[in-house]
Amino acid sequence: MVERRKALVVRTVGSVAVVYFTDTKILEEMQIKWLGNELYALVDNQFKVFIIVNFQNVERFSTALLGKLIGLKKKVAASKGDVRLCCIPPNIMEIFSVTGLDAAFTIFNDEQSAIESFGSAIG
Repeated sequence: MVERRKALVVRTVGSVAVVYFTDTKILEEMQIKWLGNELYALVDNQFKVFIIVNFQNVERFSTALLGKLIGLKKKVAASKGDVRLCCIPPNIMEIFSVTGLDAAFTIFNDEQSAIESFGSAIG
C-alpha cells in the first residue's frame, strides 16, 4: 500500500499559486490521482485561478499527468484564470512538443517570468 502524502508544495505570490512537485518521478497511477486531486483542490477549495506549475524537480512522469494538467487548465479557464508552466527540463519539454501541448500551454524558461506574466494578479 502506498502511503498518501502531499504531492505538491504551493507558494503564493499575490493571487498566483506557484506549484512544485514533491516527487522527481511521477509514474504511479495512485500518485497521479492524488496529484490531480491536490491540483483541482487549488481551484475548488482555495479559489486559485492563476496557477504556475513549476517542473524544476521533475525527472520523469507518466503521460497520465498531462491529462490532469489539461483538466486543470479547463477548470481554471472556466473561472477566467490560466495555468502556465515553467522550468521544464529538455527531456520533459520534448514530451510537451511531441504531444502538441507546448501550444496549449504558455511555457516559460524561469519562474520569475511566469509570475510576472500574470501582471496585476501578483500585486
